[in-house]
This record gives sequence, C-alpha cells and structure tokens, in this order.
Amino acid sequence: MVTQPLFRRLLGAAIDDLPPVLREAHDSRIDQRWRGVAQVEAHPNPLARLLCRMMRLPAAGTAIPVTVRFERRGTAEHWHRDFAGRRYGSTLVKRDGLMIERMGMATNIFRVSVEDGALRLDLIGFRFLGVPLPSALRPHCHAREHGNDGCYVFDVPVDLWPFGRIIRYTGQMERIDD
Repeated sequence: MVTQPLFRRLLGAAIDDLPPVLREAHDSRIDQRWRGVAQVEAHPNPLARLLCRMMRLPAAGTAIPVTVRFERRGTAEHWHRDFAGRRYGSTLVKRDGLMIERMGMATNIFRVSVEDGALRLDLIGFRFLGVPLPSALRPHCHAREHGNDGCYVFDVPVDLWPFGRIIRYTGQMERIDD
C-alpha cells in the first residue's frame, strides 16, 4: 500500500481547500525543488543572532535567493533549505495528529490546519536535546503559507522570550524541474 503524503495525512480533506500551488507542494508523493526569493528580519541582539545561527536559520537580508527541496521517504518528509548558502534541513513526520519536525538538536511540534485558504503551522511544543521546554522558555511560531499568482508564499515569524521577535523570514517560490 502506498502511503498518503504527510500533509494529506495531517489535514485530511481540508487539504483540498488550499490553493493549487500549495496542494502541488504538500499533497505529492514525489520529490520536488522550489526556488524563489526571501526577506529575513533578525533581532539585533548578539545572543538572539547566535541562537538563530546555531539553528542554522537564515541570515538577515533582502532579495535572498532561496531553494527548498522536499524529499518524500516512506512516512517522512525531509526538507532541505538553502538561503544564499546558509543551509539547514529537517525531517517531518506525523505523530498523534501533530507534525513533528526534527532539526538537529531541536524538535518542533506543530498543529497544522487550513484557515481561509492558507496553511497554518502553529508551534505548540519544543524539545531541545530531547528535553521539553515550558511555554515561557520555548520559541513561539505561527507560520503561514498561501498562494499568490501561482507562487508558494511563506511567512515564518519566531518569537522567544526575552527578545520578542528573533527572526522572521518571508518570501515566495515557484517549482523548478530537476
């Protein structure tokens, strides 16, 4: 039996309410590459920047070239991101109706939903080196993806006490053929 795509398993029929470009990206069994441009706002505090660097998150800038490769392997997806040479990857799986994203030493736990034709990814849990952090000490992220003129548009804001917004990366991409 062929496994349904991760986001189809997470969202069920609600995935059909997403625009075609997001369904193409997230309701597929094949590997894909997407390319576009991003803007990254980062907190000026050196400690906040160090935390983002440790997680290999993108550096601040405008018109940053971005490439994302989605690999589908069994029940997991592997996302490989490249923001102007700063690369980071993650592995995503479904567990207990939630999306679990492993990024190096961190594990993000997201509730995934469709709202007003957009994909929402709300961070509801976070583990560092396997240790769950309480809400007051963990990052907070309410990411959103939508379509615009056939492009995949993303908005990923991350807040962390005591800094507030430590990073926000936004942009749009189009699918490219290998």
